[in-house]
Amino acid sequence: MWLDPKKTSPYKFYQFWINTADADVYRFLKFFTFMDIAEINALEEEDKNSGKAPRAQYVLAEQVTRLVHGEEGLEAAKRITESLFNGNLSDLSEADFEQLAQDGVPMIEMEKGADLLQALVDSELQPSRGQARKTVASNAVTINGEKQADPEYVFADSDRLFGRYTLLRRGKKNYCLVCWK
Repeated sequence: MWLDPKKTSPYKFYQFWINTADADVYRFLKFFTFMDIAEINALEEEDKNSGKAPRAQYVLAEQVTRLVHGEEGLEAAKRITESLFNGNLSDLSEADFEQLAQDGVPMIEMEKGADLLQALVDSELQPSRGQARKTVASNAVTINGEKQADPEYVFADSDRLFGRYTLLRRGKKNYCLVCWK
């Protein structure tokens, strides 16, 4: 994990902290933030008693990302995270896609005229064209957040966000960013 955004994007940096183990998060809040100890202890108590997913990882991610990358870096990281989670890419900027291409999700380059099945295989989202065909037919693939059920689909110019990027998703959490040559 680097502090330099050219080596680790703010999005990747933010995700690193969100994925902190429950056993470490309160200790890390004490080490890596300027939060008051009483505030951290209150957060820990709240998380234990809430019966919900702990908030501490999000607090840690926000605090440390803001400290290192500023408010703008934090907002970009949160915007990308939310967009990937809900599948709505309309709020993402070209700079956000550049962060994803840098280190946010796996990335491949493809020539114009490529088809969906080849992209799924080249991206390693599927091991073969046959498996890719079944996955597409079962409605488990999205292109830029829109479901695509046609196994014969060939990418169109309208699939290239900012003229350069297409985000593929298989299932809920498997992504690949296609960068067009």
